[in-house]
Amino acid sequence: MNMMLWSVVAPVIVAPVLLFLAPKWRRAVMLVYVAGLLFLAFYLLTGAELGHYSLLYNFEFLQETGMTLFSFSEHPYSKIAAFGFLFVGAIGLLYGLNVSKPAEQAVSLGAIASAVGVAFADNFLTFLFFWETLTLTTAALVFLKKTPHALRMAYRMLFFSLMSGFSLLVGIVLQYNATGTFELMYPEAGLFFFILGIGIKTAFLPLHFWVPWGYPAASFPCSALLAALCTKVGVYAVARVLPPSDFINTMGACMAIFAVVMALLQSDLRRLLSYHIISQVGYMVAAVGLGSAISVDGGLLHLVNHMIYKALLFMSAGALIFAVGTEDLHELHNPAEKPKTAADKAALWKAMPVAFIGALVGALAISGTPLFNGYVSKYLIKSAMHGTNPAEWLLMVASVGTALSFSKFVYFGFIKGRGKVQKKLTFSMQAAIVALSASCIITGIWPQLLAPVLPHGTSLEVYSAEGIKTALLLVALGIVVFILLARTLEKEIKLTLPVEVRLVVKDTFSSTGQRALKALESFRTSAYRSVFRFLQRMDYLPGKTGVSQFINVANIDFDVVLLMFMLGVVLVMFYLQFSAL
Repeated sequence: MNMMLWSVVAPVIVAPVLLFLAPKWRRAVMLVYVAGLLFLAFYLLTGAELGHYSLLYNFEFLQETGMTLFSFSEHPYSKIAAFGFLFVGAIGLLYGLNVSKPAEQAVSLGAIASAVGVAFADNFLTFLFFWETLTLTTAALVFLKKTPHALRMAYRMLFFSLMSGFSLLVGIVLQYNATGTFELMYPEAGLFFFILGIGIKTAFLPLHFWVPWGYPAASFPCSALLAALCTKVGVYAVARVLPPSDFINTMGACMAIFAVVMALLQSDLRRLLSYHIISQVGYMVAAVGLGSAISVDGGLLHLVNHMIYKALLFMSAGALIFAVGTEDLHELHNPAEKPKTAADKAALWKAMPVAFIGALVGALAISGTPLFNGYVSKYLIKSAMHGTNPAEWLLMVASVGTALSFSKFVYFGFIKGRGKVQKKLTFSMQAAIVALSASCIITGIWPQLLAPVLPHGTSLEVYSAEGIKTALLLVALGIVVFILLARTLEKEIKLTLPVEVRLVVKDTFSSTGQRALKALESFRTSAYRSVFRFLQRMDYLPGKTGVSQFINVANIDFDVVLLMFMLGVVLVMFYLQFSAL
């Protein structure tokens, strides 16, 4: 068996063992596993070839049908994605070495293996299998937090992910009916279902809700791994399975601008970072959707760079949770209790220098600052997008918003943040933060290190005077806007929808207009009361009987209705497709 496939097979043996080992031995096994993943990641940079390999092909049924459930081969896009999954996955395991539960560590191995399995899948059956195991393992990482909020968010995340897998399955069935093969290629049938299934995992708008639901709800070591796996597998699938199109290109640009605005409104650090995942994934989607060699290389390089600096940012936020006990920006820079000692008054950047350095380096990298890895991939994407309207300008505005929101992240979280450090960061946590910080700088200064895994071999000579000038201008503009809006951003911003909207009758209207508006107001009030009373009658109450007493309306919220609606759309499309066969 090829060496690379050990990363896919090993968790089957190692993960169950971790559940029964003593802490000392479990840490030793995890360190060996981390070293193995890092070796495989750097092995890819040597230009190693996977070739073609199949597992479990000796079954008679598989031989008769010609199907191979576990078939792997190397595609030009596989190596760069697998490198990111292996490298960042290994550092993520190191980060949680002493603070993650045994079950979280075991499931994490399966999640990393699933992502690598998707990257090297040779056919749609293998692709779907690892797509679904990634769904189950990542949802399990949220479930394992075991708080009521985490359980609720995990169910929502799982529902979205299962709907993604179901849509993908329908697309694969339609593709097989049209072509007679499970070969992994651009779809000739069922394209809608492929877009829907992959779009959910990639957080296409408006299918993105599960990201800010699930990521902040997991334990902080698991959040760092989730940031490196879920949506990045979706981006790989967009590049590998979906044909380039204006729709995908524009969708990516819209994701970038929408999510960066939502991130600015967040006070919870991991929710802010979760929305920025959607925003940065938008850059990747826009790039691969364009379809040119430089745009695909830029998008996939940004995939790896984003894994590195986003995991770093989640680790820095996790350090605050671990040491201070909160990740709420308002609690950090405006604590409810006044500091009593000098230690309580100390700024967090002084009390937690390693976490602060990680946050600062990650913020500079994600903002596209020269000499950091984010600049390199964003330079390729901007070069490819030149003249592509409106995507080019949307991404430029999103870049300013990114610098603005990460000025907020660093300033309110660490520079102005105050809090009593209750626990010191473990050595493994600090080592992981330092390793990813160094990676952001090293691959920013010497981007040629990643040239062996670029699918189209685009030149990484990216430090031109114009490129540096544009990047610095966008970052500086974001910082200036932050300085101007700092007082506003310091306040907690809440977006709420009113339960009812009242119409105001102005004296400037004519008497006829006033009567019409009053009649409309009266109708609105009557309709509102009628619907409210109807729902009251339907609401189930213990000991109360009646034909309508079958549902508890109080337990239905907007999120559940939204999920039910989305499932209904999928089922209707499923019926329309197959009823036409």
